[in-house]
Amino acid sequence: MSETPENHTVRLLQEMRKDMQDLRAEMNAGFENVNIRMDGIAHILTFLAGNLAHHEDRISAIEGKTKS
Repeated sequence: MSETPENHTVRLLQEMRKDMQDLRAEMNAGFENVNIRMDGIAHILTFLAGNLAHHEDRISAIEGKTKS
């Protein structure tokens, strides 16, 4: 009779371990998607910053020509 509770406890612990592994796998997949999105946003912001710097140079050059 003492083996039944132990087996039941072991089985429940094994199920809990499997559930935690599944949850961990789902969370990792979710974070991978977040990382991909963050990389995309970083690329967009870098492009915009470069484009803005280019506009600033062009505006400065135009202002320099009109003041002369």
